[in-house]
Amino acid sequence: MTRHSLSISNFRQSSFCGFCRAVLLVLTTALFFLAGTKLLNYLYWQEEDWERILFHHFYEQKENIDCVYLGSSHVFCAFDPEILDEKNGKNNFNLATSGQSLMGSYYLLREADRYNEIETVYLELYYTCSTGGQGNYREKESVQISWRITDYMRMSPLKLDAFFHMNPKEYYVDAAFPYVRYRAHLTEKDWMKDRVNNKSSGNYKKYIYVDGLTEYRDKGYYATSMELTNPLFVRERNPEDMYLTKDAEKYLRKIIEYCQKKGIRIVLCTNPMYEIQPASTENYDNYADGIRKVAAEYGVPYYDFNMVRGECLPIQKPEYFMDAGHLNSKGAALYSNFFHRVVSAPEEENSEYFYSSYQEKMEKEKPEVYGLYCYLMEEAELQPGDEPDRNLKMTIAATRKDNIECQIFLTPEGGETHMFQDFSENREFCVPAQEHGSCEIIWRETGGGTEAGSLEISY
Repeated sequence: MTRHSLSISNFRQSSFCGFCRAVLLVLTTALFFLAGTKLLNYLYWQEEDWERILFHHFYEQKENIDCVYLGSSHVFCAFDPEILDEKNGKNNFNLATSGQSLMGSYYLLREADRYNEIETVYLELYYTCSTGGQGNYREKESVQISWRITDYMRMSPLKLDAFFHMNPKEYYVDAAFPYVRYRAHLTEKDWMKDRVNNKSSGNYKKYIYVDGLTEYRDKGYYATSMELTNPLFVRERNPEDMYLTKDAEKYLRKIIEYCQKKGIRIVLCTNPMYEIQPASTENYDNYADGIRKVAAEYGVPYYDFNMVRGECLPIQKPEYFMDAGHLNSKGAALYSNFFHRVVSAPEEENSEYFYSSYQEKMEKEKPEVYGLYCYLMEEAELQPGDEPDRNLKMTIAATRKDNIECQIFLTPEGGETHMFQDFSENREFCVPAQEHGSCEIIWRETGGGTEAGSLEISY
């Protein structure tokens, strides 16, 4: 071999070794980076207990999921899969996450379809996830809620697609590395100690969720015996916000079109809330009409169970709710049975169960007072003569606007009870925002006669 050929051979061998060293360096760096990330997540990341357990159960499903229920906590509190399995003979699964947006529902639908032969999708449309700021999916609140999904989806091209659609560029680092979200706790030893203790516990390792009177049951069901005891609700949306945002409507259409393309039956629904919550919007029909319009365009059924007739579903009682927006286990059992009856029949046979609008329901249901909803008035809302410190506006939630009159007694904390209003059809009053106490409402049908009922509410 000539000197020239030896030189080329040595060069090639040297280049190959250099390439190997470079590859080894890259792999070593990557391994250290991944190990470091895992350690930092373990020390700092406060995981979402519900979603971590939910996705574990979803991916561990042995049977095909036939019916998937998508939406927010209004889904996992309302649908009891055990009852539905018995009723329809299918495998039902609540793939619901807290505050789930319709963008999140879209990607979870596709993820469920990757692993299962889905027959039916039930999409719940809770208004706070599709209106106002939360309905604009580039806003910080919605982006952070989306992490409950992308944190736990298995790595795939679909997860990457979800990641880049659900996160603006400024949130890429926080979304990709959960520990970064907790950088404010970087030097807090107690924070790290609490995370380590939690992740070392038996419940964490066994994917068990128990929180007082609530627990995770199989297939995404939130079981609770808690009951609504104080019917006071802080208004979440202004009347002018009660419409589907462009983002929400876009993804509602994408979900419907995906299902229709794949031959999956889809049913749109809104689960029942305790009456003070939909009443508090003061414009609920505007939101429902937006959904109804899209549903009609695609020819898919839409059932809003906040418009159901009381005699068909007698659920408007505190004993069936854990709070103003969520059913408890007794309520979920009652609702799951009725829901199956409705969705298993042709849509045209169900019209008798529902009013045509929420307004019609409020006008035609039997006289009833459900509680108070309130909001903090802005200075600009105060009228001439109003007392500036009385800026917490209270409204009595009741049916039959012109058929009920109320007597109001207030007891400020540390003060004496006094009559604030004698029997009147007026339903609005204001108290100082910083004041706490109790309110007793005695009501009767307009025109006098015997008292029909009373409520005592802490504020």
